[in-house]
Amino acid sequence: MGNQRETWLFVSPHDDDLVIGAGLWMQVAVAAGVDVQVLVVTDGRMGYCTLEQRDTISDVRKRETFESFKILGVGERQIAYVGYPDGGLYTLQGRRKHRSDDEVQPIEGYVGLCNAFVWHLRRTKPARVFVPTIADLHPDHQITNNEMMISLFHAAGAIWPELGAPLKDVPKVYELAIYCDFPQPPQLEIRADQKGFDTKLAGIAAYKSQLQIERIVEGIRAAGAYEYLREMDFRFYSPSNHKPTFA
Repeated sequence: MGNQRETWLFVSPHDDDLVIGAGLWMQVAVAAGVDVQVLVVTDGRMGYCTLEQRDTISDVRKRETFESFKILGVGERQIAYVGYPDGGLYTLQGRRKHRSDDEVQPIEGYVGLCNAFVWHLRRTKPARVFVPTIADLHPDHQITNNEMMISLFHAAGAIWPELGAPLKDVPKVYELAIYCDFPQPPQLEIRADQKGFDTKLAGIAAYKSQLQIERIVEGIRAAGAYEYLREMDFRFYSPSNHKPTFA
């Protein structure tokens, strides 16, 4: 990383996704002095496991999120929210002008994941972006991945100047696995010591309201202190990329 402190942007469709898929990577990044930034996309409203939680679960999960990331070494000021409805990202793909009946807050008069992602990318200027794999079966995970990829293209261009100055360099992008495996083998492995592994498990345990993730936790315990990343080959198209193949 040289003498310049890197910023790493971890993008989480739901508040508990990152500690499951990248709890070890985030600890290592914090220890190395990386500026760790977290972007939580949804409000967690669909994550209630009892009827009593149904109207309060978003607030409950936000408190659990701050506790979880504090355990990993990430403070509240490093966590930002898009705040879009959990389970409803399909209605907020792309970018459009804000309407009076929209329940989500606009950024510079517009709503949509592309609008929010471009704004956050230009604000944080990350060297690396981490996002759940496109192979995940959860629609919110797939949409987050897809919208982030096109937003990287937009963020590096001159489009939508009200969202900030274009990125000078396109960040490196890494997929992480949450519920489902990678579409292709990952290239990067991390193995933590017992302390780091226990810290990750404690971070997951902070989400006391999320009873449904216990099966995932069981699998993590059984696999041990390992995590993997798949670096994505993100590059702009040019005919010259393929010309040698047909020379």
